[in-house]
Amino acid sequence: MDFLEERCRHEIDARFDGCRLMFCTSPASSVEFPKTGEAEYDTYYVDNVVAKIDSGVGAGAIVDETGVTRNVKGEGPFHDMSVHCLYHWSAVEKTNRFNGSCVHTDKDGDNIFGTFDDKTTTLIGGTGKYKGITGTISYTVRELHDAFGGRPALIANHKAKWEIK
Repeated sequence: MDFLEERCRHEIDARFDGCRLMFCTSPASSVEFPKTGEAEYDTYYVDNVVAKIDSGVGAGAIVDETGVTRNVKGEGPFHDMSVHCLYHWSAVEKTNRFNGSCVHTDKDGDNIFGTFDDKTTTLIGGTGKYKGITGTISYTVRELHDAFGGRPALIANHKAKWEIK
């Protein structure tokens, strides 16, 4: 390798390292999550019905659900989190019941664990910046047309109140 080739290769390596520093590293720290607060956010879910039964009198299903959150302000708590839930659904006549568990994971990999029923999610705890979180989240659901392949899709509006001890 001659001098010119060596110099070009060194320059390309240096530029690549600079690009890697500019674009491939994550910020040193995310915005601090408030120790107490309230937030409104929407979650866009797609469900995968894992198993279902129907007796003619009542029906039930086990559902694996995934989604993405968006704070209604476009930033702040519960914005851009991935969500994974497992829940049981049952229906008797016109009464639907839900209960399950969800994990919300943020861009840093920190997560919040909660359980939910027909009306409310209860925040149980979390990791990283969410360690010690407790609170409640009320929610309303709007069903969308099924995704291609018959997977149920929905949007849930959440109103969260929390405290981190």
